[in-house]
Amino acid sequence: METILIPTDFSEVSKNAIEYGIQLAKEKNAKVILLHVVQIPVFAAEDPFFMPPFDEIEKSKTTIMKQLEGELRAKYSFTNPIEIITKTSFLISEITQTAAKNNIDLIIMGIDDVGLISELLLGSISVEVLQKTTCPTLIVPKGAKYRPINNIVLACNDLEEMKDTIAVLQITKFVELFNSNLIVLNVVESFEKPDFEKALFDAKNISIFENIDYSVHFIAGDNLVNTVNDFIDNTNADLLIMLPKRHAAISKLFHISSTKKMAFHTHIPLLAIHE
Repeated sequence: METILIPTDFSEVSKNAIEYGIQLAKEKNAKVILLHVVQIPVFAAEDPFFMPPFDEIEKSKTTIMKQLEGELRAKYSFTNPIEIITKTSFLISEITQTAAKNNIDLIIMGIDDVGLISELLLGSISVEVLQKTTCPTLIVPKGAKYRPINNIVLACNDLEEMKDTIAVLQITKFVELFNSNLIVLNVVESFEKPDFEKALFDAKNISIFENIDYSVHFIAGDNLVNTVNDFIDNTNADLLIMLPKRHAAISKLFHISSTKKMAFHTHIPLLAIHE
């Protein structure tokens, strides 16, 4: 891991994500890019007579970013490179473009407990980013603090489907990077009445992660959030990995909206990796 991108809007949630990212970068000797986007109002883009003083706003925000850098370096004795980028643009497109231009290895963003109405109707910038970028995206819940990543839970529904995908390589990379235990959780809908003994036998005969040790668990449950969170607690997991699927044909429990819902309700960081 060489470069981590952390967008910020100076909210408490994003500051928490930055502190998480700084500690991770320090441990892995990575460079950090702090990105603040001055949003272009829609009416400003459509009205040629209205020109906000974007240059002055950018200078002001850059000053705040430099102060934040100083605070982070002092608080965490952080000596790795920190690059500050302040741009006037559209937030989602700027994040995805910055990630592509700088060969970012990981995007880290915070997520707030916004409530059911906001979750259903408005969603979240963090969730929208993980939907629109192919870069691994780490969602840090409000209040989550950095701790060594010893146990990683991969929540999926079909190991064989993952075989020979880029996701397997990326998951392997993160497990090796943190020297973690990998625990694969298959959540199966109750109405399917699975034969868990056969499922475990089949799973053990699928060579997915050839270079790392991992365990496989099958649990029946119709509520993905509750089932996964209970499993996280029972295994003392430090990181949850999900693969946001863009199709729901395989299982109602595992598709991109489920990853979104899990991002809002997990109490440990969620790493979204695309297939």
